[in-house]
Amino acid sequence: MLIGTFQLIKPSRECREMAVLAEIEKSASVSQRSLARAAGVSATMINAYVDDLVGRGLLDVTGETNRTYRYHLTDSGRSRREEIFRKLSGEIFELYAQLKHELKAVADEEMARRLTDLEQGPIEAQSA
Repeated sequence: MLIGTFQLIKPSRECREMAVLAEIEKSASVSQRSLARAAGVSATMINAYVDDLVGRGLLDVTGETNRTYRYHLTDSGRSRREEIFRKLSGEIFELYAQLKHELKAVADEEMARRLTDLEQGPIEAQSA
């Protein structure tokens, strides 16, 4: 999913929520360990996420034990996943546009510096 091992970009609670909802949408019989991995949280922490999603009416859980649990997104859960995905996509697009602009400026500066160096010639030739 989108949760990675980035050093500077840490996923928000909403992003982790979307990861859980998306993982459940892929497979109703997904394990809590897999949900935790998808969300980038500990296996014990995923219980709090699941309880919160159930409490907000975004998720239904059936089964008696964590080995037999089956997760089902409600219509509200699907809508919430789509809402977060749209929001995240917009933020990623905006970040990409900003980074693209900044990288172009850095590349232009580097190109100008190299052209100046070429026009001036090698330093050894100037001092001879």
